[in-house]
Amino acid sequence: MEGLLPKFVVIGAQRAGTTWLYECLKEHPDVFLPDTKELHFFDHHFDKGESYYRRFFPVTVKENYESWGEITPNYYQEPQALERLQSMVPDCKVIFILREPVSRLISQYELFSQSDYKDLSFEEVIQNKQSVIDLSLQGKHLNRALKLFGNDNVYTCFYDDLSSTPLTFFQSICKFIGVNSSFEPSFINKRVNRVVLPRTQAALKAIGLGKAIDFVKNSRYSESIKEIFHNRPSPKGKRFTLPQHVLDELAEDVTLIESITHKRLDNWKTKYKK
Repeated sequence: MEGLLPKFVVIGAQRAGTTWLYECLKEHPDVFLPDTKELHFFDHHFDKGESYYRRFFPVTVKENYESWGEITPNYYQEPQALERLQSMVPDCKVIFILREPVSRLISQYELFSQSDYKDLSFEEVIQNKQSVIDLSLQGKHLNRALKLFGNDNVYTCFYDDLSSTPLTFFQSICKFIGVNSSFEPSFINKRVNRVVLPRTQAALKAIGLGKAIDFVKNSRYSESIKEIFHNRPSPKGKRFTLPQHVLDELAEDVTLIESITHKRLDNWKTKYKK
């Protein structure tokens, strides 16, 4: 069967820096990633078969790179995705970036508020879309990943560390997948996937000007523009309030993460106080 299977897969979490990691790893001379960031094979395209998946990793990759893999930050939550990955690539290295659940949830809402969640308030999304909450229950999904792949093959890391010490964070990923950890990508201190011009981005895409947004994002002025718009205060009265039963559910999941990782997450827990 032509093509290779991945040595590593980044499974999530959604809104936890996976696009940043993709751009950094894409620069690494020892790492091969497909041109498409999210392949979605194990959740959306599994019926296309293994030969379809292998085409993303040509056999020539083995001659030129030390490691190869893919990044699809929905695998951790989609039903059967991890089970399918384990069955096809049992020795796969799995990377799971965890983000404080409330911040992750709000970030998801803000990103999709002009598209998937258009005309829905934050409260309505929380009430009607359980999958949004489930994406923040990272502890239960991490627990499942560990049972499937084993402790040695699952690397758990934290978005907080990515934000505070990006180079150290990146180096730890490189060590885990077995490539040179002294390499420093030019992308290391950049921010991605923040909505530029949040009120107009969806409208521009709707009239066929999506490329203009991409031009701004990729220009040398993109970081300054993003900072201007993302440092503006929220509109008056805009608050993201979660029901206490949701906060309790998230808090319980954080406790599970603590027990799995042996890491105190007191700074996360402050968000769940009544």
